[in-house]
Amino acid sequence: MEVNKTKKPSKLKNIEDEKEMKPKVPYINQHFIFNTLNSILSLCRQNPEEARNVVLELSNYLRFNFNVTDESILLQEEVEYIKSYLYIQKVRFGDRLNCEYYIEEDINFLIPKDSLYNLIDNSIKHGILKKTHGGTITFMIKRQMEEIVIRVKDDGVGMDQFQIEQILNGENQGSTSNLNSLYKDLYNAKLEVISTLLIGTYTTLYIPIEYIKFV
Repeated sequence: MEVNKTKKPSKLKNIEDEKEMKPKVPYINQHFIFNTLNSILSLCRQNPEEARNVVLELSNYLRFNFNVTDESILLQEEVEYIKSYLYIQKVRFGDRLNCEYYIEEDINFLIPKDSLYNLIDNSIKHGILKKTHGGTITFMIKRQMEEIVIRVKDDGVGMDQFQIEQILNGENQGSTSNLNSLYKDLYNAKLEVISTLLIGTYTTLYIPIEYIKFV
């Protein structure tokens, strides 16, 4: 892949510089850990092999949280972190949560840590799991013309126009509240949210390649 050095996302370095003197304590979702341990306990009796797989994925999840203390991370590292998280959630929720991936693995550059993880987590909690029978989350990363397209799709409960505007304007109360401004500042990216109540949501980041320094 050709490396484009036209522009460098200096904002990422600024974020790290601001945090340099602060204690780097990883955030661990305690409820997620406790629920996962309960799932492992049940699986040890019913399906020991699956219990082993969940332990491995939990190990990857925790290793990521403890080892990655920078505010920025490579895209493909966050993808692997997300896959571990979704594997564990799939085991916990069974048929209520299905996952699909369409990831071009040769696309790699720095992104704000947890930015895509938070988007996935939000789609599960506030979209899919609010439906009685659950649904499917689709995670896609691809090159499209002169852009990198990152999309999270779910067939959950959807949102109304007011909720969409809150996300785009950074007015929603949650982990995705600054997603639009963050990627716009870093990469001149465009955030698009398309949602229909009771049908689902498409959340897409369009990142111009000219602003990306690939690794």
